[in-house]
Amino acid sequence: MSDDNVIRPTFGAPRTITPPERTEPGSELPPMRLFGAAAGHRVGLIRDPAAQEGDVFRIVIGPEDEQAVETVALLPAGADAEGEAERIGFAILRALEVVEGAV
Repeated sequence: MSDDNVIRPTFGAPRTITPPERTEPGSELPPMRLFGAAAGHRVGLIRDPAAQEGDVFRIVIGPEDEQAVETVALLPAGADAEGEAERIGFAILRALEVVEGAV
């Protein structure tokens, strides 16, 4: 599966670097800050200074009953990047809550 659908500063442009598609338990990523869970999925934020793209914030999502997560948005760490990453994470969480309510 391609990660060209990950929201990042160059969204839509072909990627030259291929990061892992899923982060499995025991991987070396820093701890995740959890925003919440809805519709069977949890949404979180990881600051990853060792990413191939450089120091980044990863907005991630994964099933509540698994440890694995996938990156759905990637922002370079900068002045207000953490605030923007939080807004994206909470928007994704809210979208899941809306979906959950419709079921």
